[in-house]
Order: sequence, then C-alpha cells, then structure tokens
Amino acid sequence: MLKYTKVELELISDIDVLMFVERGIRGGLSQCSIKYSKANNKYLNDRYNPNESENYLIYLDINNLYGLAMSQYLPYGGFKWLNVTTEITNFILHDVKSDSDRGYLLEVDLEYPRNIHDLHNHLPLCAEHKCPPGSKQKKLLATLESKSRYVIHYRNLQQCVKLGMLLRKVHRILEFKQSAWLKNYIDLNTRLRTQATNEFERNQYKLINNAVFGKTMENIRKHRVVKFVKRWHGRYGAEHYISQPNFHSSVIFNNNTVAIEMNKTEILFNKPIYVGMCILDVSKIFLYRFHYDYMLQKFGHQNCYLLYTDTDSLIYNIQHNDIYETIKRDSHMFDTSGYAEDNIFGISRLNKKGSPQKQHNHTR
Repeated sequence: MLKYTKVELELISDIDVLMFVERGIRGGLSQCSIKYSKANNKYLNDRYNPNESENYLIYLDINNLYGLAMSQYLPYGGFKWLNVTTEITNFILHDVKSDSDRGYLLEVDLEYPRNIHDLHNHLPLCAEHKCPPGSKQKKLLATLESKSRYVIHYRNLQQCVKLGMLLRKVHRILEFKQSAWLKNYIDLNTRLRTQATNEFERNQYKLINNAVFGKTMENIRKHRVVKFVKRWHGRYGAEHYISQPNFHSSVIFNNNTVAIEMNKTEILFNKPIYVGMCILDVSKIFLYRFHYDYMLQKFGHQNCYLLYTDTDSLIYNIQHNDIYETIKRDSHMFDTSGYAEDNIFGISRLNKKGSPQKQHNHTR
C-alpha cells in the first residue's frame, strides 16, 4: 500500500495527541433495538393475514462500507492543536468541506434534545464506551444521553448538528493535513475484485483492503509477551521469569512445558492509529445517512423500525404495502444483482457488489 500510494504517514510522538486519538476510537456498533418482530405480507402465501396491517422484515447490508470510508479524505500528518483564545473562538464548523486540505478532530460537549428522542430512539448518534446497567464490562452503547468531552471527527459532528444534536462547548481541536491518498489503492483492489473469476480471488482483494484498515487500527497496548520454557532453573527458566516484577500469569501444558505471560515494560507506538480512528468515524456517516436521510424520510419513523444493526448491517420492520416496489423505484440505492433473472418481484439485477461506482449502494 505504501509503495503504491507513495504516502508518508507521520507517526505520533506527542503523548497528548496519541491519547486524544485513542479516546476517539470506537468500533462498529452492534445492538438489538427490538427483540421480536413478525412479518405479514402477501408474499408469505398461506401465512399472510389480510385482516392485519402489512409489514416486511428486510435485511440490508452496506456494500463495501470500509472501502468507501477509506476512499475519503484521511489524515496523514501535520498535527497541531488550535489555540483556545483565537483559533477555536473563530472556528466555524460548517465552513470546513469534506475535501478540505485540513481536517479536524474535536473534543466537545453535546446535548441530545428531548424533542428528537423518539425519532432517534432506534439508532442514536454518537455511540460511546460505557458499562451497561448491571455490568462491569464496557461496551459500545448508542444512547440518548448527552455527551461530555466526546472526541469526534468534524464530518460526524457536522452530521450530528444537522440531525438535531446541540453543540454546547468545544474543549479542544486537533488540526491535521488530509487528502484522498488511499482512494486509488482501494479503487484498484475493488476493480480487481469485480474482475475476479473465482471466490478465492474475490476474497483475496477484499482481504487486502481490510488488512490495510486492520493495520491502522492495531492496538499496540494489547500485544503480549509469552515465553515457552522447558526447565525450571537457569537464566531462561521458569523460575527466572516468574520472579520478575512484570510476571503476569502462567499455563502448564505438561511436566516439561509451561507458557509464561509477561507484562510489557515498554510500548512502541508505531502504527498510524489516527487513520483507523477516522475511517471508523467516517464509515458511521454513511450508516446514519442511509437510516436518517433515506429510510426514515421514505417511510416515516412511525412506519420504519430498526430491529438490529451490526457494523454495516441493518434489519428493518417496515409497514408498507409493497417494499419491493420501493426497491424497484429507488434502484440507485440498492444492489439487486443477487436476485434471479425471473424473480417474482420483477426486480432488475443492478449495481453489482464491488463496483467502484456503486460503493454507496445497499444490498438486500
């Protein structure tokens, strides 16, 4: 990737910047909003009850979500804190374009107004790591609570404000240089994946793109040092490691083999985690855009219920007389290439998955 793009990624040497970026890393959202739902429509044949309202259960998956996010403008260096008294005071959020040569990460306080709680109930904005009620393990939760000192990408913040959240305070702003330096590489692999003639090649080019994202997200703090030893005494024996202050734990396999885990005494931060953090944040823009700007606008929040979401997947219960007619009318929004030629819904096969021109589409 580095050879093809010829980009030079700056490694963070400022501990404040590093910890600031780490606080903004939030993975894909997985949640169940409604536990049970049952379909009732004319395509169910003998299970259809005409005396009840029609509704459809539909499973949608965003095509190439991370590929699309990686094709956006991403940071590559030039990190700088904005001055509180001058630059932050004069900072105008909505003046910053998505293709600006300067991007921003902001630490803000956000208020979730009660008047939009019903509309946002199934997919709240600004997920955060918190302990669920009755649990001691932190999870990524999407809640309708206000956010304090929340680290967020400027494009996500623009979307949040547009959808009704109130920006109450800006604590800090980190500026960086950005460009679409990864787009050509992603488009190359996406094009090769489309041209692939077998499943192995298709998975290979998908993996190449995902591997780039994975390396930008690699958590160095979770690396472990494990020693396998076969003797007790000596410099590299079990006694030596167990007596060290950074000894963590051990597992005995048999009379002659033991695995000893040691805590790391130093950490070398040599991964561009700011790229991964921005990819994760930007990817959520497209998820929220589809839900709020298309689904809720199309069907209304009282007729469109989000049952479940997992990173790039959405399961809906839609009260409608024929959802397939909507798919046919809005064919630019959906990947229907998986349908049979003579399907009973009369849907044309369009927008094949993996096409670079159709990265924004959704598939059933």
